[in-house]
Amino acid sequence: MSQQNSELAGWLIEACESRDLSWAEASRRSGLAQGAISAIVRGATPGLEICKALAGYFGVPAEDVLRMAGHLAPARGETWPPELVALVHEVERLPPPLQRAAIKAWRAVLEGIASARDAG
Repeated sequence: MSQQNSELAGWLIEACESRDLSWAEASRRSGLAQGAISAIVRGATPGLEICKALAGYFGVPAEDVLRMAGHLAPARGETWPPELVALVHEVERLPPPLQRAAIKAWRAVLEGIASARDAG
């Protein structure tokens, strides 16, 4: 498995776990064949359309998924706001079960914000 593909596989595993979804269910909800995510986790390199479908379902930029899959070169010189970096470091200090809980809680907060923004 390439470095990029292992990054994509790890991200997909975490994204599914944090949403309490099986890989098959997440694949279906993404509009893909039931075994799409399983194939990626096992080492298959997804094509552009699969990457775009996953990005759309999981609500992340397509470029990020394409980069993790090895279709785009790694980003250079990206800077993150210091508050976000600090938050990430705080979450990293938590034990893994609490990390998952914190990520799940923040995802719920962000989904609530997006719903409120869409309604207003």
